[in-house]
Amino acid sequence: MDSERAGKELAIIRQLMERPVRYSTTSGLSGVLAGAAALAGLALDWRISCRRDLDPHAAMWLCMAVWGGVFAVAFAGVTILTRLRERRRNMPFWSPVKRRILRTIGPPFVAGVGLTGAIVYRWYAGQEPNQWGLIPSIWMVCHGLACWQVGEFSIRELRAMGAAFILTGLVAAAWWQFDPYWTVGLSFGGYHLLYGAVVWRRYGG
Repeated sequence: MDSERAGKELAIIRQLMERPVRYSTTSGLSGVLAGAAALAGLALDWRISCRRDLDPHAAMWLCMAVWGGVFAVAFAGVTILTRLRERRRNMPFWSPVKRRILRTIGPPFVAGVGLTGAIVYRWYAGQEPNQWGLIPSIWMVCHGLACWQVGEFSIRELRAMGAAFILTGLVAAAWWQFDPYWTVGLSFGGYHLLYGAVVWRRYGG
């Protein structure tokens, strides 16, 4: 009984010790960078989609490459900027907090990749109905779920952004499925820019 109680107390102490780390290493600049990258990717996607000289399959792969690049830029920005803040505080690269974050964002990310792959496969194989317009909504909802879950043990601004992504994704799937450019610009561009600016002001870059 004593060992069980000691284990629970240690868990509580660990959570209290980790909470300042989660707050202090949050980078507002990474949110601004993610929003800017999303808007740039959206512009490139639109230009590719408007080109009539491209084969539809080639255009699809180019657009997927663009959004893969957007994800890489955003992920690198979060990783590098967070690490810089950690180094200024003499914190280790790997910690229990990061392990929890990876476990939290993993399932929504895998779900987004899987659903996107299924829709692309059906479109590529010529199967009906064409559900290409659902892809932005899928990623809004999956990204929102990841932000909401991480917000459970992080800053409240992240949870607020997650809720905004989930609601926008659901509404876009119901009414604006085939006009995704402004919803993607609003969510992945606008929400990240607003989130980054607020966090930068409150907690630093």
